[in-house]
Amino acid sequence: MKRQSVLAIVALVLSFAGTQASGYNVVVFPICTNVAEQRKPAIDGNIVVWLDYRNNKAGIYGCDLSTKSEFFISPYYLGRASARHPAISGNIVVWLDFRGKYAVYGYNISTKTEFTICTDSTLDDPAIDGNIVVWTDRRNGQGPLGNTDIYGYDLSTQIEFPICTNDGNQFSPDIDGNIVVWWERYRGGGDETLTDIYGYDLSTKTEFPICTHSASQSSPAISGNIVVWQDNRNYLNGNWDIYGYVPGIVFPICTKKAFQGYPAIDGNIIVWLDVRNENWDIYGFDLSNWSEFPISKHPYRTEQNPAVSGNIVVWEEHRYNENWDIYGARLEPDIEPFCLGKPEMDFNGDCKVDFADFALFAQSWLECNLVPQSACWE
Repeated sequence: MKRQSVLAIVALVLSFAGTQASGYNVVVFPICTNVAEQRKPAIDGNIVVWLDYRNNKAGIYGCDLSTKSEFFISPYYLGRASARHPAISGNIVVWLDFRGKYAVYGYNISTKTEFTICTDSTLDDPAIDGNIVVWTDRRNGQGPLGNTDIYGYDLSTQIEFPICTNDGNQFSPDIDGNIVVWWERYRGGGDETLTDIYGYDLSTKTEFPICTHSASQSSPAISGNIVVWQDNRNYLNGNWDIYGYVPGIVFPICTKKAFQGYPAIDGNIIVWLDVRNENWDIYGFDLSNWSEFPISKHPYRTEQNPAVSGNIVVWEEHRYNENWDIYGARLEPDIEPFCLGKPEMDFNGDCKVDFADFALFAQSWLECNLVPQSACWE
């Protein structure tokens, strides 16, 4: 689940003069360091869920960060590779599981009950926001070009519905509110090396293109009206970069000469995997002040698969115990922010003009002791 954002691109680009630019104090903490492997974390609010291989079998676990208590969600069924791709929104966790065939399952954390969402075909990549679950679906056959589709399910009505079933391949959907996004190839029998980003409005049942640049785009994520993805239009500059979109406008976020990929977004915060330091690190970007910052980087550690909710970022990390663990970071604003260009009439130096500045101006005017007195009004 992602928080809604009403941020406009004009504010992103033009708000620097006279705005406060705060960096972050990044406080890293362990979430699960069991001797087995923990992979693919997802987060909403204080709840983190992940794929866990303890006992050499795949299951789903969770942790409440507010109480630091770990809890069990789903057991393994047919071995190490059964459960995959957990996602969470509120009290509902969804994931892909193989119990004779692949299916999407759900779990209500409040009631501790499991339920089935879809068992009709070969599925993958479930995502959830509120009552709507979406996934990649192969029920319509592989066909000469693959023909994977996007389907959805409304938990409140228990009704399943198609989202995109055109002749191409659609993959890895994400959802926020009424908008579903995904990446795809082969639309209209196109070049298999090129992929695009599309979206769908559930409220109007209309599909729309997001990015169809003559390169490849994949791994989209959405929060409010902002979509982010990995993009290789600058492949000569080190392969994949991070790009973003608000309705009608595509803009670069990180185009460092290295690989940046697998972004996640919540509100104004974007996070991604970055190899600029010749290692797998986690970096972030704050759209509110257009600033990039490192979250976790270390020459002897490997981090990947980040997710974000509010000011908490989580990822899987290969640290010192030679297996993958789940770590998190709390993004705390710097204690001493600085000002990019002091606004005119900012008398108290807080990087904004408001009634506090007017009060200082009025007090100064009333207490004026200039000689001659008429200078107080000049």
